Amino acid sequence: MKRRKNRLLQRIEYAAYRVAARVITGASEERAARWGTHLGALARHLLRRRDRLAIRNLGDAFPEMPQSERRRVIDECWRHFGRELVEFIRIQSMSLEEIADRCPLINIEYVDQARAAGKGALLMSGHWGGWEVGGLAIMSRVDNVLTVARPLDNELLERDLARLRARTGAQVVDRRNAARSLMKGLAENKAVVMLPDQAVQPREGVLVPFIRRKAWTTDAPAKMALKRGSMIVFGFCIPDGLRHRVEFEEPIRIEDLSEAERDPSALTARFNDIIARRIADRPELWFWMHDRWKGTGESEVANGQ
Repeated sequence: MKRRKNRLLQRIEYAAYRVAARVITGASEERAARWGTHLGALARHLLRRRDRLAIRNLGDAFPEMPQSERRRVIDECWRHFGRELVEFIRIQSMSLEEIADRCPLINIEYVDQARAAGKGALLMSGHWGGWEVGGLAIMSRVDNVLTVARPLDNELLERDLARLRARTGAQVVDRRNAARSLMKGLAENKAVVMLPDQAVQPREGVLVPFIRRKAWTTDAPAKMALKRGSMIVFGFCIPDGLRHRVEFEEPIRIEDLSEAERDPSALTARFNDIIARRIADRPELWFWMHDRWKGTGESEVANGQ
C-alpha cells in the first residue's frame, strides 16, 4: 500500500496547485492550451528516464517507424498530455452543463442500449486521448456511473477530486478492493467505467498480446461481463481543436460470442486489440511513458536502465 506524503509537503503541493488552478481557469482557451504545450515540452526534459522508456516502447511497438518519426511522435505525446493536464484543471471549475457542451458524446445510444438490457454496462477505454476529460463528460451525462480509481498520495488533492466526482453523482471505488463493488454495480444495472490498458501484477491478470508484444493485462472486465452477461461499450475521448468529443463504438454482446470467444483470455485480448487500433491510428495520444510491459522481461524501468 502506497504511503501518503507528509502533511507539510501535501500542504505545499496543494497551495501551489490552487495558485496554478486560479491562473489557468482565468486564462483564455488559447492561452491555456499554449501553457499546456509548453508544460508538456518541459516535462520531457525533466523526466528523461520516462522519455527514454517512451521512445523504447514506441520503437518496439512499431519497429518500421524511423527514429526521427519516433522522436516526433513522443515529443507531441508530451505536449498533448501537458495540454490535457491544463484542460483537466480548467474543466474542474465548470458546471456539468459546460462540461457536456465542451465534450459531446457521439453514439451515446450504444450506452442506452446496454443499460436497457438490464444487466449493467461496462464502459471501456484506454489511457489514450483525453480520458480524464471524457470520464467527466460521461459522468455528467450518464446516471448511475461506477468507476475505479487509485487514491492520490496527497489527501488534499484527493479531497478536491472527490468533490468534483460527487457533483456528477458518480461513485468511485478504490481499485485495490474493487471486484465485489463492481459486480454489485452491474447487478444494479449501473454503468461501470474501466481502463484496462495499464500493467498489472502477474497474479492479477493474464499474459496476452498488446501491440505486437504480450503484456500482463487484467482479465477482470472480461470475467465480469461474462458472468453478468453485460454489454461492453468502448468509448474514446478525442481532442477536437481546443475541446474534445467521446466516440462510442458498437457494443460487444456476450450472447453473440462463440464458445471460444467467451474464454476470458480471448476476450481480454480482444479488448487489447480495440485499444491498439486507436493507438496505431494516433500513436501520439497514448501514454507511452507508462511501463506497460513490466514483468515480461522487456521493461526498461524494471531492469534499471
